[in-house]
Amino acid sequence: MTQVISIFNNKGGVGKTTLVWNVADTLARKGKRVLMVDFDPQCNLSLAVLGDETFKGKLPTENVPYGTTVRAYLQRFLQNTGDFEFFAHTGMHTHKDAKLVAGDFWVNVYSESLSVGSDLLTGTGIAKYAVLRDMIYLANKKEIDNQSEPFDYAIIDLPPSFGSLVRAALYSSDYFIVPCTSDTFSSYCIGLIGNMLPTFFADWESGYKRFRDSNPQITKYDGLGKPKFAGWIFNGYDTLSGNYVQADKIHHDNIATSIQENIISNPNIVSATGLPQNSKVGEIEDMNVLVQNSTWQNTPVSQLEAYHPLQKLQRRVNWSKSQVAQISMLGHKFEEIADSIINICV
Repeated sequence: MTQVISIFNNKGGVGKTTLVWNVADTLARKGKRVLMVDFDPQCNLSLAVLGDETFKGKLPTENVPYGTTVRAYLQRFLQNTGDFEFFAHTGMHTHKDAKLVAGDFWVNVYSESLSVGSDLLTGTGIAKYAVLRDMIYLANKKEIDNQSEPFDYAIIDLPPSFGSLVRAALYSSDYFIVPCTSDTFSSYCIGLIGNMLPTFFADWESGYKRFRDSNPQITKYDGLGKPKFAGWIFNGYDTLSGNYVQADKIHHDNIATSIQENIISNPNIVSATGLPQNSKVGEIEDMNVLVQNSTWQNTPVSQLEAYHPLQKLQRRVNWSKSQVAQISMLGHKFEEIADSIINICV
């Protein structure tokens, strides 16, 4: 069974896209089959994995009116035309078993079609909010039809908001992971998550009861609507002599306290079993120029050593010894996160 994981924070700039891509690639290199879903209208994940020109080739054209992005499924679903289509793409330098459902700015249209009042609370639009679950089901069916194994994980990249797209992704997910950056606002945003998610879950429960009362024969959405918290990731910190610099240590500890008070201790949010004591499932140091090289070369960070650095980003033909060491260290950090997911999201 595919474990569906949302990488979520209502705060922007926390590294969601970088984490989705690099963790998915790492999981694939560990023998797992992973589906990345770009559900952010900015499409940064698609641009990173595929590159600008290749991504543009997936968008709708006169001959391919729905394109080969997530829109190919969502628009047919929304317009009730049937003949749902699903497309998964592979990146040139991303592991072949980490496939991508490319994003599309059009998902803003899908977002605008979602109404909490008329769709969710009345129970009449439950399928609209669980659409990613149905899409992932079709994805697995296509894999099996092609004599491949179904996906072990589907990892969803989300916009930084509490909007309808985020609701739809969370309602379709088994787990959610919260990346946090080393700054003043991260601990505050955790408090907002602790306040908002129980409201989201209560809305689903209320609407789903009405849906089941009217459709007792439909059980495929049973168990959805309340994903488990699968930990947090500390992102973008600096070190000195192998330890956090003092400012980052303060931010780290504040975030850990906020996670404990607002999520772990929240009676309306269920935490996954197997979480470490502080519920942190990984950490990624500030990647500096490596992250730009990674994105512009469409290459996961752990694989950068096999390619030359871009000279327009740094005036050197080869990586320095310290950069090679950092690439290796970051690869190990992504492995730690991937191992946590394998152990926790089961």
